[in-house]
Amino acid sequence: MSIKDSGPDVVIVGGGFAGVTAARELTERGRSAVLLEARDRLGGRTYTADHDGHAMELGGTWVHPLQPHVWAEIDRYGVETETFPVLEGLRQAVVSGGRVVDLSDDDIAQAIDALAQYCAPGTTLFPEPYSETWGPDPDGLGDRSMRQHLETLNVTPLLRDWVEAMCSLLAFGPIDQAAATEYFRIYALSGWSAEQMLAALSATKLVKGTRELIGAIAAQARLADIRLNSPVRRITQNDDHVRVELTDGDTITAPTAVITLPMNVLNTVEFDPPLSQTKRTASAERHAGAGMKCYVRVKGDIGNVAVLAPEAQSVNWVVTYDHDANGSWLIVFAANPKRLPMKSFDDIAGMQEALQPLLPGVEVESIVGWDWSNDPHALGTWCIYRPGQLAQVLPELRTTEGRLFFASGDSSESWRSFIDGAIESGYHSARHVDEYLTAAGHQTLSPARLNSPIKA
Repeated sequence: MSIKDSGPDVVIVGGGFAGVTAARELTERGRSAVLLEARDRLGGRTYTADHDGHAMELGGTWVHPLQPHVWAEIDRYGVETETFPVLEGLRQAVVSGGRVVDLSDDDIAQAIDALAQYCAPGTTLFPEPYSETWGPDPDGLGDRSMRQHLETLNVTPLLRDWVEAMCSLLAFGPIDQAAATEYFRIYALSGWSAEQMLAALSATKLVKGTRELIGAIAAQARLADIRLNSPVRRITQNDDHVRVELTDGDTITAPTAVITLPMNVLNTVEFDPPLSQTKRTASAERHAGAGMKCYVRVKGDIGNVAVLAPEAQSVNWVVTYDHDANGSWLIVFAANPKRLPMKSFDDIAGMQEALQPLLPGVEVESIVGWDWSNDPHALGTWCIYRPGQLAQVLPELRTTEGRLFFASGDSSESWRSFIDGAIESGYHSARHVDEYLTAAGHQTLSPARLNSPIKA
């Protein structure tokens, strides 16, 4: 028996971690699915690409034991992890006062204390960070930008520049457009510890890349017909079913659908009836994450370095990925690409100019990356809410509309904007779909009755 013969229980739109996790979870509940992914690969805003002998993560990268959902999956499939950046011999510095200042262990400790001071409201705003609720917020911190909150921080100029650089990295966009609550939330999720938070943000990655993990999850979605190169144009629903129309004219009908599109992309698909006004407005406004991440090859062995820079610089973090006598690979983060003196994503001369304040004299040879902000299936990087969006947007993004269920790392309850959050939302949407179908009298299948390959 095949899905084609019987029709699926659900159509899943999007093949990132949320969609693939939902497909596997539905399989385990005996529910069949057709998963439609517009790209020629799974992974969404994670993307492992082979280059120069390395499995480079062009999108989402870091995981951590504090992130329970992704760590459970890592353990389930025996996926190997490693510490990154490599801490042994790491030279840490920050651009401050127009020069690169090397940081001692004591400087780092003071910087972490300053970040804890910045994030302190998280103790009262998010007393139960794994729940849907937050607040109370009598001081209106939910409407405050990272920039506005930074103005309240009373520390030395050096520490202020370090904290500002950290704000730029998390916001991955202009910090006057990113909500301060985004930092407070992650601080709370990290046990209200700035040191633990830094580890959760950028300390552990998958040795073979995120593609190994999503491939393992997809392999167990045996009741799912996974179709790549299948962009969706229109989704309609009535009292009986959901009808999904692809751009190539094909259509798929099912009792339910799970929409895992990024918030910024929702308006690129036509919905009939239209999605709620809040969802449409949020998609039009977009979240604040719009930075540039890339791998940059430079001449010579620059050693193991990590240099931060405040928002005024066009590059806000550069860290060694690999280095030897033949040259070095760096990972470069630019929170506001409009500041970059680059005419195109691969403008070598422009990148070399941008790196000089952080690594004086460095010579760039090549650039590898992915332009997420101009990718029509992403239209941005990781999801960082603007001031006010936490209260106005988050609850609605998770709200079911008729037969449409929603799952995304952009709207998860806890580690939102992380791989962990996408997996969590996949768990929840699968459970809700199964409950809906059970209540409607739809029978389940045995996973052993179907083994559908991924179709290009």
